[in-house]
Amino acid sequence: MENNRPEKNQKFTQPQKSKTALFIIVGFLAVIIMTASYFLFAINDSTSSSVKAAADIGQKVNYSPNDKLQQTIVESKVENGKAIVTTLSTVKDKKFIWTEYKANGKRIPLTAFIQPDGKVMVAVSYCEPCKGETFHITGNQIVCNVCGTTWDLQTLKGLSGGCQAYPPDALTYSLNGDNLEIPQTVLDAWAPRV
Repeated sequence: MENNRPEKNQKFTQPQKSKTALFIIVGFLAVIIMTASYFLFAINDSTSSSVKAAADIGQKVNYSPNDKLQQTIVESKVENGKAIVTTLSTVKDKKFIWTEYKANGKRIPLTAFIQPDGKVMVAVSYCEPCKGETFHITGNQIVCNVCGTTWDLQTLKGLSGGCQAYPPDALTYSLNGDNLEIPQTVLDAWAPRV
């Protein structure tokens, strides 16, 4: 048997190398990564509903806090696999429209309105918990005509009422000439959230 006693003794009597510097560097990098991730996801999560807007009227809109702007009923049509919700000129003129998609055994109430920043929002005109299909605008709020729940007109963030978690469901649409269009496949696949 070899005499390894001096080597073994040296292992236990030598001062251990400190790993403090390594832990500090790893901790610092972890904090940087977590902070960067937070800001990256916070920016992506906080996008307003305007992101879905393809049309912009080029100016801001101020709605009266004293008046109720009701939806104007317009006809929609389906052509070449696309639902033409309305035209940009109609939305510019009326500011807030209501229509419905009827095809392939589906009926979906739709709305389009100008947000305070001038972008045009197209959404399903449906307050899902209370089943309300019509809304009005007062100031910078959209209000369900059935339950009175209010949402911020720009972000669709709930402000008051029982259905705050279910604002009109914003839809991605395209602007084709003057037409605001949504593929029929998108509307055929749409289902209430509750």
